[in-house]
Amino acid sequence: MFKRIVCCALLFACLVPMLALAQDPPARKIDIPAGHLVAALDTLGHQTGMQFVYDANQLAAARTRGAHAVLTPRQALSKLLAGSGYTAHPDSSGAMVIIKDEHARQTPPATTPAAPASNRQPQDQPKTLQEVVVTGSRIPRTQLEGPAPVIRITAEDIARRGFANVPDLMSSLSQNLGALDNNQYTDGFSPGAQAVDLRGLGPNHTLVLVNGRRVADYPQSYDGNSNFTDISNIPTSLIERVEILSGSASAVYGSDAMAGVINIILKKKADGTTVSYRTGGTQHSGGGSQRLDITTGFSKGKFDAVFGVELVDEKPLWAFQRSYTDSRLDSPIDPSRNYASQVWVRMDEDENYIDPPPGTCQALAGYDMGTIVSAYRRNWGNYCGSYADVAYGTLENGRKMANLFTSATYHFNDYTDLYLDVLAGTSHQDSYNTPLQWMNCEPLNGDCADTPFYNTATGQVEQWQRRYFTIEENGNFKAGMIRNINNTLSLNTGVKGTFGSESDWNYEANFEHSQNSLEQKWPALVAAKAQALYLGPSLGIDPDSGYQMYDAPISRLYTPLTVAQFRSITQDSIDNDKSRAENWSLTLTNANLFTLPAGPAGFAAIAEYGNQYFGLKADPMSLDGSYYGLHNTDAVGSRSHAALGYEFSVPVFSQLTVTTAGRYDRYKYSETSSGKFTYSLGLEYRPIQSLLLRGSLSTGFRAPDLSYLYAGLSGSSSSGTDYYLCRVANPEVGYDCFDDGDWDIDYNGRSHGSTSLKDETSRSFTYGAVYAPTPKFDVSADYYRINIRNEVQYQSSDDILRYEADCRLGQDINGNPVNGSSSFCQQIEGQVVRNPADAGFNPNGVTSVLVLPINAATDNTSGIDFNTHYRLSTSRAGTFDFNLGATYVIMHKTQLSPDVPVDNELTDLYYYLIPRTKANASVTWTFHDFTGTLYGSRIGGLPNYDGDQRLAPTFLYNLSLGYRIARGLNATLVVDNLFDRRPQYDPTWTSYPYYDRAWFSPVGRAYFVQLNMKFGGKDGM
Repeated sequence: MFKRIVCCALLFACLVPMLALAQDPPARKIDIPAGHLVAALDTLGHQTGMQFVYDANQLAAARTRGAHAVLTPRQALSKLLAGSGYTAHPDSSGAMVIIKDEHARQTPPATTPAAPASNRQPQDQPKTLQEVVVTGSRIPRTQLEGPAPVIRITAEDIARRGFANVPDLMSSLSQNLGALDNNQYTDGFSPGAQAVDLRGLGPNHTLVLVNGRRVADYPQSYDGNSNFTDISNIPTSLIERVEILSGSASAVYGSDAMAGVINIILKKKADGTTVSYRTGGTQHSGGGSQRLDITTGFSKGKFDAVFGVELVDEKPLWAFQRSYTDSRLDSPIDPSRNYASQVWVRMDEDENYIDPPPGTCQALAGYDMGTIVSAYRRNWGNYCGSYADVAYGTLENGRKMANLFTSATYHFNDYTDLYLDVLAGTSHQDSYNTPLQWMNCEPLNGDCADTPFYNTATGQVEQWQRRYFTIEENGNFKAGMIRNINNTLSLNTGVKGTFGSESDWNYEANFEHSQNSLEQKWPALVAAKAQALYLGPSLGIDPDSGYQMYDAPISRLYTPLTVAQFRSITQDSIDNDKSRAENWSLTLTNANLFTLPAGPAGFAAIAEYGNQYFGLKADPMSLDGSYYGLHNTDAVGSRSHAALGYEFSVPVFSQLTVTTAGRYDRYKYSETSSGKFTYSLGLEYRPIQSLLLRGSLSTGFRAPDLSYLYAGLSGSSSSGTDYYLCRVANPEVGYDCFDDGDWDIDYNGRSHGSTSLKDETSRSFTYGAVYAPTPKFDVSADYYRINIRNEVQYQSSDDILRYEADCRLGQDINGNPVNGSSSFCQQIEGQVVRNPADAGFNPNGVTSVLVLPINAATDNTSGIDFNTHYRLSTSRAGTFDFNLGATYVIMHKTQLSPDVPVDNELTDLYYYLIPRTKANASVTWTFHDFTGTLYGSRIGGLPNYDGDQRLAPTFLYNLSLGYRIARGLNATLVVDNLFDRRPQYDPTWTSYPYYDRAWFSPVGRAYFVQLNMKFGGKDGM
């Protein structure tokens, strides 16, 4: 299927240029009044679809005489620029770059006849390029396309394609190939926070910028391991455009930019005041939302300011609101093996179920919304359970959010600007995981480990389990909510300008401060209090079994708790986390450093100094096993860094430009200093004006995450294989213990950070071509390859258990000798904790395995990006914009350490749920005051749950319809998931929610209505 798409795309790329070249842009009625040039250009862009690149500050004083006639877009542009002192030329991407013509008069020309052509003086080529800064470079440039591919998505694109927020936008990117946590995840280490993962290399390898500046990391670690940037709090309605550079950019931006850079650029100008209100809901109930945003600004004398505020209210979507997630009976598993959840269970020492007293389950039937039944599990026994426990959780988390952005500039003089940008936000998120649970347990290795007890009331060894407490015992849903209160602040201030009217040097001295604070409240069950409530005080140790003795009548287990009793054994586990980043920088740029026969050479230099802080301060009781089933981690630390960097852009000859950059970064943390030099080389070759051949080679690095460096000791419930005891029982060489289920074990997984980690390093290579024969058509194809070395990963607990067996036995599984007294073996054996050989319970059994972060992994990927755009203008049917983007992954291989096999993520379908291809396309039709966009996305076949085959590709479509009701008043209708597609069905996906949450949404068809009102300014009321 993908080959067909590629063939069609190539055919499209060949045929459309001929069609584009064969057509002249049709003339149309243009009516733009005299006034400010910026406002006139914006109007022309709205009427014709032309795209302009210019510096609004430089054009702020420029005026135009307007255009009033039947004109082609090019003719209209010429009319607007006549006498303004500016001219335009097309970029290879199709946009019109507005530049200053220093020999032109800046007053409207007199209406005198033009001089004969033979007497005209030839115009010099424009010399001064106004600031056009493209993500991935600090040098202002005349071309939007550079040596490395940059994807641009405008605010109009976001709205027309139906994206409700930044995570929706990021998940649509064909380069975003990671299977990440999203707003459906109500558990884990950072519920509700969302990341972006370019190239599938992990969210910590993608650098996210706002207005070209770094923002503080989310104050919790992703999956308990790495740092990342939360994109869920970025205000969607305040975005002007997003630029995505997919490839290493460490030589320009420093650490983190191995897989690429995402630069989210907020609105920096306001034409009047705009008020926008958006509301919507879902066809199948739940998940309603509202959004109000206001942008305004003013200019007074030397002072300019822009303000924007966004208010968001999103209701949660509950599992019981979707027919395919409201019960365990929705599972595709064989009904004979589909068991109810164990709400009330009593077991013997070997975990066989002990029958509840007759009539017990019937007496409890009214609980949990009337879903309790008498259940049976084959080979285990009878119990009281429910199939509906999974229904009581959120599929999409609820959120209330407020964001404020302001940008102020004071023009001190013609050459100096003082500026201040502030972005502040608060987000209150509510999510609901499955209700709390409990099982009798005893403290062990910093956890409360499930342990049988001797019940003097029944005269036998027992285990009691409440798989979860019912909604009635909880009191209501609100009491069980996980609440995140997240406050963010980013501030940038400084001075920028030039060194006088005759100087080509520009400078910027900037200070940036960014912080992210989080108060997270998890409902938690205090293990000791639950133990005392159900079992009473300990009566000592039973001499026969070796277990604690309790006098626990079974009626206690089967008597539902009152709300007061439930409150007595539960409390909120409160984390107070904070991250911070500060940076001082000085940047010098000169787009005309010196002149070569082919043109001017550009230069940029930067010096930086800054610091970072990461403080994950968890509730102490979540670290020592005081809570049942709730584990957390601490990580508190900081580091400082300094950097020096440069860039050169040299036109070797008229068709070839070479760009090079280098940067040295040095980090200091704890007792460690770490430095790294990175470089990049880019080539741009234009054999003809419409064709760009490009390539780039760059190195990258990533300083170790603060969470990897400073993570404290934490625990988690884990499982694996006891290779040592298995091989003792089966001493023959080559015996496969992994497939011998008799040696499967549960244990407490432990981990902590390490300040001895080294920098990760990478090498990135791209080459490709951009063809833009007209401003209406462009097509690009780029190959990429990224290799990461010394990647930080936590050790595999399975590897540790294998090595431990080798060290204890003195030989590996193949009979090769192993030095059990080596320092390596001593360390490995110390990471595995076992019970004493004479223990009464589980002698010699594994109770804990410690894993540590190490620089051992490699990660290699390569692929092809394809993008094309075509604009068809007609005199009668309006204009049509076609866009297509696709990524094909050729290779993605990882290796956790040098002594383990290389893993191919594209063929290892069991462990890696990633697609080989992603694509998206849209067509926009504009006719008079009406605009309609159909957007579609395609995800290549994902592996099934069993990991033995790939499923069929999936498609999703959004539709938006916009209409200009009156001057300054516009209405838009958006339908997401136009054909109401459910998450892809997988008959092997027997784990709730029975589909892949990383790639599919349960929302279904959703509707949104948006009303935009503009007051004042161009085209305002």
